[in-house]
Amino acid sequence: MSETPAVPLLDTVDPGTGRRAALAEAALIFDAIHRNGVRVAFATEPDPDVSIVIVARDARHLLALTLYRLCAGQRLAGVAFEVVLVDNASAPETRALYPHLDGVTLIENATNTGFGPACNAGAARARGRFILFLNPDVDLLPGALAAMVAAFRDHEGAGIVGARLVFPGGVLQESGAGFRDDAGLTHPHGRGNADPFAPEHAATRDVGYVSGAVLMIERTLFEALGGFDPLFAPAYFEDTDLCLRCHQAGRRVIVQPRAVAIHYENATSARREDVEALLDRNRARFLDRHRSSLFAQGPQPRGTGLLDHDPWRLRVLYVDDRVPHLDLGAGLPRANAILNAMAGLGYAVTFFPNYQADAEEAQRYRDLDERIEMSYASGDDGFARLIAERRDHYDVLWVSRPHNILFVTQALHAAGLDPRGFVRSKVIFDSEALFALRDFVTEAASAGSATAADLAWQAERETRLFGLADAVVCVSPAEARVLARYSACNATVLGHALALPEAPTPDFSERAGFVFVGALAREGQPNVDSLDWFFAHVWSLVRAALPQAALTIVGGIAPEIRERYVREPGVQVTGRVPQTEPFLDAARVFLAPTRFAAGIPHKVHEAVARGLPCVVTPILADQVGWADGTGFLVRDWRDPKPFAAALVALHEDAALWHSVQAAGFETIAADCDAGAFTAAIRALCEAQVVA
Repeated sequence: MSETPAVPLLDTVDPGTGRRAALAEAALIFDAIHRNGVRVAFATEPDPDVSIVIVARDARHLLALTLYRLCAGQRLAGVAFEVVLVDNASAPETRALYPHLDGVTLIENATNTGFGPACNAGAARARGRFILFLNPDVDLLPGALAAMVAAFRDHEGAGIVGARLVFPGGVLQESGAGFRDDAGLTHPHGRGNADPFAPEHAATRDVGYVSGAVLMIERTLFEALGGFDPLFAPAYFEDTDLCLRCHQAGRRVIVQPRAVAIHYENATSARREDVEALLDRNRARFLDRHRSSLFAQGPQPRGTGLLDHDPWRLRVLYVDDRVPHLDLGAGLPRANAILNAMAGLGYAVTFFPNYQADAEEAQRYRDLDERIEMSYASGDDGFARLIAERRDHYDVLWVSRPHNILFVTQALHAAGLDPRGFVRSKVIFDSEALFALRDFVTEAASAGSATAADLAWQAERETRLFGLADAVVCVSPAEARVLARYSACNATVLGHALALPEAPTPDFSERAGFVFVGALAREGQPNVDSLDWFFAHVWSLVRAALPQAALTIVGGIAPEIRERYVREPGVQVTGRVPQTEPFLDAARVFLAPTRFAAGIPHKVHEAVARGLPCVVTPILADQVGWADGTGFLVRDWRDPKPFAAALVALHEDAALWHSVQAAGFETIAADCDAGAFTAAIRALCEAQVVA
């Protein structure tokens, strides 16, 4: 899907211009090595993880650049590697580089044996568990080797892993590739895209094949497959054939976009007419061998947007406000768990952030599965393009929050569709948190009373589109009861998924002080309201009993709100942090004085899972559905003295603290079981099959 990014594109140049600049740089590097007597010395690795096999046929300047960059980055590679260089009868000018190399296994062929046979010869000398076949005109960017090795560990059944290839100048060359039954046959994904960070090419996925310019394979698998087939010598389609034989052996071919390489493509090739003749000949040989397995079995790709190799995968489109990170609150940690669970089930997931996305790709994936395709936040225009380009592509549409449900249904209506007409199987609406219920409680808390008729009117208005869905999801039994009363739907409760820590967290005596976690972005939010009430009525009582009491406030916070809170005695404000666990493990009591809210408090679940007892208000206890003393003490915010007394007692009484902690551990293990959470998602998304 081609979308306008949230940030400007790189100032890219066309590949031809980029290649000319790179060739000039490579010539300068080659000259500098010779004139200055520089030795390109690789550290000797007694037990390398990776054997990098490079086949060279002339192209002395780019070969010098490739080796120089590999050598300079060896300590930053993240894995131990060796270099095996196979020279395919290069001219003396190229061979003059070799005396400047140290720590390289060099094989010099008297004749040009072709790419595949030369690779096989290099592989026969390899000692690593993995072999990386690397063209002599490729610059591996930082972390690429380690990212490719990690893909074998993280993706069961991986047999071959490729990289995201970028032309010099920044234009995308490809991020994996696939097949179509047409004249071209092979189709690199994303070729020519001026945005190398395009979201649809940033997700790790199974593909039909990856380019032999950067191709990593397990050495034992390479040997079992018999290496590259000399049928395709001297060049072209031997890498594609190897990938197909990998598939046929029951192993996966994966593109790892975290591994990025600049590829100068064809900078070492012969005349274009000779290349075309070889391509035509070997394409025919490839089709003779593989046509039936490629195009005569199973469903064919649906639409032009299909990027992965498996047409059987369940495809999910998930819509929410923004990329859901664990440190953002507002229901987004729950969405984070849902998306990661879907990816873990093997679904092909596209996430569409309606309002906001991280500007940088690395930030988007900081706590989300790298297999998830995450679009730019592009609102109406972006979603209209998605509808046009991917109609009948998705099996499941999952939309979170009522305002996004309205947005999606209106956009589909404008395209002449309804939700069920856009996807093949299931439409799921996730209420996330009923704003009608929150507004009702807010009114009651601030004005002293609220009108049931207003709740009914707003709840019916908020849920009026829920009947268009095959399933409606909510976060708690309390909200399910509200939905049952005001909406014609049968709601499924899907709460949170949390795993208890593998190692014991600090005990009572190793902790001290209080902690609050939550977003404090603007005045009037539930978190800001709760802390304003707490500092106005409770904190002075706690400090009177515990003069050295300290409170740490964790979460994104507006400057004016921070300025107000740091004036309070004993208060430290951290702002947003990458991980809350260190703060939860340091404190003795978690504070949640919420007066109004909707949904279910992830922060309370998270604290209890870390073994940190809480003091909460009745509204949070009702949302969680636990009794007083189960992970928390419940005190009404309308009476500040008992609230303060509970904080002091939990902080000072070790027996009480341990009792509340133990009950919380037991209950959260049942309520937030990750296996049950994933099973619920599977039951929602997958169509029932009756034998």
